[in-house]
Amino acid sequence: MNRFTITNRLSGFCVYVLLVCGAGLSVTHTSMATDDPFDISGTVTVTRVSDGDSLRSGALRIRLFGIDAPEIKQICHYDSSIKWPCGETARDRLRTLVKTAAHLQCRLRDTDRYGRLVMQCFANDKDLGRTLVEEGMAVAYERYATDYIAVQAQARDAGRGLWAGTFDMPEDWRKTNR
Repeated sequence: MNRFTITNRLSGFCVYVLLVCGAGLSVTHTSMATDDPFDISGTVTVTRVSDGDSLRSGALRIRLFGIDAPEIKQICHYDSSIKWPCGETARDRLRTLVKTAAHLQCRLRDTDRYGRLVMQCFANDKDLGRTLVEEGMAVAYERYATDYIAVQAQARDAGRGLWAGTFDMPEDWRKTNR
């Protein structure tokens, strides 16, 4: 079961939607000031790793904040022109990272146009998005966040993961292959 804490004053309708859509949410008011931002965070039990940047926790669909990973069917090339399944490899790496903790600690950062929760998640205090970018298994999603740009530059300069050869940025690959 998902367990989140929501802080701040939310309208009755918002609380109702969160309770219905996110079974297991607990609501806590720590401030009654209307200009304080609310925060949703808590533990998440992963029931499925969909791809290198998407998880499921029961019915909740979660997109990792600040990164974009290759799509499952995406193929990349090493410098020697050898093909490798970078999308599957990114998914498998995220699965491995998720398995290192019984539960993830996640913080809601946004929602996307598909209704997914965009969350920054940690396994044993290790930021999953940062780790994937650092290893070259995902890229910084610069259009939405700047958090991992420096880490991406280090991975690119070191030739790690995707940066060991050539690849289409995941966003570009989606545009031409869906």
